[in-house]
Amino acid sequence: MDRQIDRQNKSLRDLKAFLFDLDGTLINSADDIVEAVNHTLKQLGRQSLPKDEIIKHVGYGGRKLMEDILQTTDKDLIDKATEIFREYYFSNPCVYTTPYPYVEDLLEILKKKNKKIAVITNKYENISKKILDKLGLAKYIDIIVGSDTVGEKKPSPEPIFYALKYLNTSPNNSILIGDSEVDIQAGRNAGSLTGLVLYGYGKINLAKELNPDYIFKSLKEVIEEIK
Repeated sequence: MDRQIDRQNKSLRDLKAFLFDLDGTLINSADDIVEAVNHTLKQLGRQSLPKDEIIKHVGYGGRKLMEDILQTTDKDLIDKATEIFREYYFSNPCVYTTPYPYVEDLLEILKKKNKKIAVITNKYENISKKILDKLGLAKYIDIIVGSDTVGEKKPSPEPIFYALKYLNTSPNNSILIGDSEVDIQAGRNAGSLTGLVLYGYGKINLAKELNPDYIFKSLKEVIEEIK
């Protein structure tokens, strides 16, 4: 684990709230997203794409995903593709998806230490809850904030403010942990500490340029820090 800067002189164990990104941070959902994207492309009469090409566009919401995959500004086409994608993905959200290593261990330890836990995702709230329920992780989560919960998504700080208000704590008593630049920027915008995980599928170099407070190779490092 690398500690980049120390803005608030707080260790992780002192924080009251832990906010997590979902895809690429708590769960490896890549294969299910790839299936949904390639189903969409097939329905549109297009060639399927390799996993690596699809995953580099994940993290910004379903509509932006389809816009980037199709490389178009045609609103009607993006609308149609997004509808097909969401219909398929919402029906098959957790066929191959699994938690990353140490996720449940970390969430269980945080609960035992009476820490507040939130998921802040650019996915829709209902599908996020469905996935977390199926993986047995929802029981640890105090609140899930999706892109549709407050009408704004990361890097806006509004989803974080919404979660912290519900959790009755302040930004300087919280950390947002994610795998992409939008996570780090959202945390910065809200005034929270930020943690970057290196194992997800976000744009790591862009995220590092934002100087996250912590860099984690694995969530095991978070466990070691809070014990």
